[in-house]
Amino acid sequence: MSGPDPRDKEFVDAVMRQIATRPLPRRSWWRRMFAAREVTLRFRPATWALAAVTLVLLGGLVARSRHPAPMVTVAATRPAESADIPTLVRFTLTAPDARAVALAGDFNGWRPDVTPLRRSGDGQWIVEVPLTRGNWSYSFVVDGKWVEDPLAESWRADGFGGKNAVVRVGDVPAPVGEARGG
Repeated sequence: MSGPDPRDKEFVDAVMRQIATRPLPRRSWWRRMFAAREVTLRFRPATWALAAVTLVLLGGLVARSRHPAPMVTVAATRPAESADIPTLVRFTLTAPDARAVALAGDFNGWRPDVTPLRRSGDGQWIVEVPLTRGNWSYSFVVDGKWVEDPLAESWRADGFGGKNAVVRVGDVPAPVGEARGG
């Protein structure tokens, strides 16, 4: 028995050199995109803790911006004849399924973001607004949709084909417009 033939080794080496110099076949981009790859993740507790704290703070900011704090007003006591000292007027709306309710009117520049209502029991939403003597037009904004006050004493045309509720503060004549039931 003799050892391997040296010619076989030369042949094998020549074939291996040719294989090594050939370009590898290219896989399609689809196969490359979904090919299994090895991924190494390093767990650093301090980095994960910092990321968790950042997410909690951002979540708190987002939640706070969606639900602004209710406006806090202090009622001034005044003699009935004084026209310049405000009277605290309570606005309520029953909307049990609402996520956010606001009040917009002459008194806040028709900006619902200025006067949000706070939820109380049984689906009631409440806010108290200091108003001086006069007739004040207003409307509720429920989840972004403008809604008439169903309990208003009278209304005025809003200029857009609808109507706004009117609240009278003090001893003033009734506003020109529709009365309740009319």
